[in-house]
Amino acid sequence: MFKFLQRLKEPSTHAALATLVGVAGAVAVGQGVDPHVVAQVGVVGQAVFGLLGAFMPETGKAA
Repeated sequence: MFKFLQRLKEPSTHAALATLVGVAGAVAVGQGVDPHVVAQVGVVGQAVFGLLGAFMPETGKAA
């Protein structure tokens, strides 16, 4: 569990989570949720994770 929490600090994880928000939105629409609500929530989620990924530094050492 600790390694997962450490991964949440990495920008690449934020990029993956932004992608998963889009997938979750597609699944929600497929299950009958209002597409307008899904689009609004999805855009906010993707924007948050995208900004985190863009502005947080990588934690590893450069090769």
